Amino acid sequence: MNSLGTSIVNGIYRIVINQILQSPGIYYRSELDHKGISVYTGTIISDWGGRLELEIDRKARIWARVSRKQKISILVLSSAMGSNLSEILENVCYPEIFISFLNEKEEKK
Repeated sequence: MNSLGTSIVNGIYRIVINQILQSPGIYYRSELDHKGISVYTGTIISDWGGRLELEIDRKARIWARVSRKQKISILVLSSAMGSNLSEILENVCYPEIFISFLNEKEEKK
C-alpha cells in the first residue's frame, strides 16, 4: 500500500474499499447539532426487515424513523401500534415531556 491508499497488483493500481456493515443489535450515539446542542440517537437493527431509530432532540422531544424514512413523533408511532394516550402516559417515566409535546401541537393549530 502506498501513500495514496492504493496498491499495485500485477502492474495495475487497486483500491481497497472497506464496507462498514452494522450487525443486528442496538447502537447509541450522541452528536452535536448545528447549534452545538447534543442530540441523542438509538438505533435498533433487526435480523430481518428495517431499522428503527429513536432520537431525542434539543427540546427533549422523541422522534422515530422507520427504515430511515421521514421523522415521526413517538406518540404517533405508539398510537399507530394500537396504544391510546392514557396507556402511553401511564407507562412512561416522564409523562410531562409527552404532555408538553401535545400542548405545542395544540398551540400551533
